[in-house]
Amino acid sequence: MKRILLGMILTVFVINTASCASVQKKFTRKKKEPAHMAAIVYFEEGPYQKKYSNAYYYKMHYTMWKSWQDDLINGIGGNRKKTARNAEESLNHLIEMSHYLMPEKEKELEPILQDLMRLVKKIDLGAYSNSENPDLRVELQKIKRLIDNDFYFDKVSNQILPESVNLGIPAPQAPKADPSPNPGASASPSTT
Repeated sequence: MKRILLGMILTVFVINTASCASVQKKFTRKKKEPAHMAAIVYFEEGPYQKKYSNAYYYKMHYTMWKSWQDDLINGIGGNRKKTARNAEESLNHLIEMSHYLMPEKEKELEPILQDLMRLVKKIDLGAYSNSENPDLRVELQKIKRLIDNDFYFDKVSNQILPESVNLGIPAPQAPKADPSPNPGASASPSTT
């Protein structure tokens, strides 16, 4: 009886391990992975279109500048690497912000931008001592106050560049008006 039971268990085990379902899996070809898949690049025809307006970009850079400037002011005297990063980001956002202003307003921002560049260079080089921290903080607060007073969005909203894109291609011109005084006269000169 034990032999018959053992034989049946062995037969069931052999049938389960060598069944037809696994044969199909054994002989099915697997897809090969390509060695290199070329990237697909899409080129759009037509003029370049920005995703957002100049006003949106100005507001975004102004907000980011304000945040980085606050971090810079609060970080003076702390970790020098973090302070240098705050200074760089503050300067970069202020420069980007200036790109969206009309040339007249951009010229008003230029001296403030030069002052900030001078301070950022000083911070990057670590050319200030702990005793100069309060003076540096006061100068950075002055820059922040000047920009907050003169360059917030509501004040410069009418001095932001208009929404146009110059790709170096001349814009199409309107047809010229007929210079002849008579509306009935022909536009082409008569030959006699």
